[in-house]
Amino acid sequence: MGIVSAVREAICDIAAPVTVAVMGCEVNGPGEAQDADVGLACGRGVGLIFVNGCVVRRVSEEEMVPALVEAVRTVASAKEALNANWGG
Repeated sequence: MGIVSAVREAICDIAAPVTVAVMGCEVNGPGEAQDADVGLACGRGVGLIFVNGCVVRRVSEEEMVPALVEAVRTVASAKEALNANWGG
């Protein structure tokens, strides 16, 4: 299973509107997907996890999917909490 399919399957239960980007370049990825809430920019054997265009973590190839899913769930929880607190 590819990265995108694995991530889609792992986050299908999230109701909060979270934009996720998976990019193939660790140099330009975060900038090119700066409008995404969460993203992964893949490099040779490594990935950069970014939130709102800022790199927050560097992970090995094996950690890419779990780390991205964790970041998506964190952002989704924050959005849900804001929505609950502000009634939006």
